[in-house]
Amino acid sequence: MRFDEILLAIISRLDGERYKHAAFHLMKGKRSGQTLQDTEYYGLHPFFGMLPSLSNAEFDLAYGRLLGEDAIRESDGGLVSLTASGKERADRLPQSRLNGWVYRGRERIFFARLALAVQTISHLKTGDRSFVPVTNDPAIQQDVRKVLLPALRNASPAAVRDEVVSSLRDTGMDDGRLGRLAGRLSGKGLTGLTWMQLSEASGMDVIDLKVEWVESLHIWLGGIESGKFPFLTALAEGIRPDSPLTGSARKTDELYRNGLGMEEIAARRRLKMSTIEDHFVEIAINDPLFPLGRFVPDEEAAAVAEEMKRLGTRKLSLLKEKFPGLSYFQLRLTLARMGKEDGNGNDQSRTAHPIAETHHRI
Repeated sequence: MRFDEILLAIISRLDGERYKHAAFHLMKGKRSGQTLQDTEYYGLHPFFGMLPSLSNAEFDLAYGRLLGEDAIRESDGGLVSLTASGKERADRLPQSRLNGWVYRGRERIFFARLALAVQTISHLKTGDRSFVPVTNDPAIQQDVRKVLLPALRNASPAAVRDEVVSSLRDTGMDDGRLGRLAGRLSGKGLTGLTWMQLSEASGMDVIDLKVEWVESLHIWLGGIESGKFPFLTALAEGIRPDSPLTGSARKTDELYRNGLGMEEIAARRRLKMSTIEDHFVEIAINDPLFPLGRFVPDEEAAAVAEEMKRLGTRKLSLLKEKFPGLSYFQLRLTLARMGKEDGNGNDQSRTAHPIAETHHRI
């Protein structure tokens, strides 16, 4: 998918309920409570964190094109929705194979390791041990040493090359895409192409090349996870995070599981309560056993769910008007848990949660 198509796909799911920068923050992978909620509420997981370095200028250019093509419109209040022609166009969009929620931008670490490994092997094959590495990141260099040296003791450079070729062939990606992916790599006597050079050679816009590159890495990593390719599996170690939570949210979760209330966590960590609330929303989104009933009475949560269905919206402001007795935090938690209901409509968060059975204050 091209960048404009992805932006249109995101807006089609947020249709009329968010401002334009909701899509921008989603693509960059902003770990705010609002962006994480939007990812869960609207099923935008493939696009989360897909372009961490996306600039405002790049985004605005694509957004302006969609406005100019009458695919989207803004309300007087700034909310973005599809036009009739935009809806028709959105219905015809191809399926994306992005997997942003899983990799969170870490596919770039994999590619940096791969690029250095390829460069190193190509030089060592000719006996050249003196070259300027494509990355000066000491962590990447250490990762490659850890993987490459054992691999070359047990297999030839040709075997490593064959593993790369075989794994890419298994992805089913076409030769043009594979050529553009390989075009970013450097080797002995060959320098990887810049985005602009690749754009000139392919006729594709730079932003579309970046999207394709990320999607290609996601597809490739998915195949590598089969375990069939030992060298690449080692290069991909740690690329898929063990926990979907941010480091800060994990610390909050650990303290909560040890029996601390929200105020105690905020005091101990010297964080604002709004930050702790964002952490709890993130935990509720990612933990299928989150005990919502400790924060929102069951009957209130059920009523919010019914009202949301009746209104056909997830706008917090409208729900707050209907449920003035619930805080915005309680409403956010309720909406976060609604995305985790099973296929029969049974909320699994009501089952036992493996944390200390103490009273946890809102």
